[in-house]
Amino acid sequence: MREIKRLRSFVLGISLSMLTATSYAESSGLNLSLPENNYNLSRQTPLYLAVNNVGNENHQQLAVKASPEPFEEPLFSENKIHQYLGLGTLGLVVLSAISPKEEDGIHEYAAVLAAAGGVATVTSGLISHWDDFDLSKGITEPNNMHFLLGTLGAAAMLAAIAQAPDSGHNNFGIAGGVAMGVAIKLTW
Repeated sequence: MREIKRLRSFVLGISLSMLTATSYAESSGLNLSLPENNYNLSRQTPLYLAVNNVGNENHQQLAVKASPEPFEEPLFSENKIHQYLGLGTLGLVVLSAISPKEEDGIHEYAAVLAAAGGVATVTSGLISHWDDFDLSKGITEPNNMHFLLGTLGAAAMLAAIAQAPDSGHNNFGIAGGVAMGVAIKLTW
């Protein structure tokens, strides 16, 4: 029975990783569409005169102030999925920590899901932020610390799941949760 639960957790982690990879593939495509032309370029407007260098010297110095539309980040992007996975994992760690410690209960299921979420979070972070990790800037650089603490946190949560239900597994679980929490705090 325990092997089936671990297999389900593994499949969940792979599924979340595939969701992240799919999101990355969709968001990395080229958008070759051109923006709509909202400008009236009649021969009398300063923009027409400035672009085409027509008229006297005063018109050539005019700058056009276009009010760009505010940028709205999409609800699902590779970065957003990484954030959602990280926050969800942290929530599952807290749920596991405060729930009653009984076998086949909320504690066990939340811990297994937190470990799978930690793996999915690290995987999505590697996909979406690979270029941000650079040890030449030093280990204390926030992006490097975020990467290292997040990875160590996920590994510690996996170690806690592997040791459970033996005593002492809570040390790995707590260390993993704290490391993931600090990793999230460093980048926010």
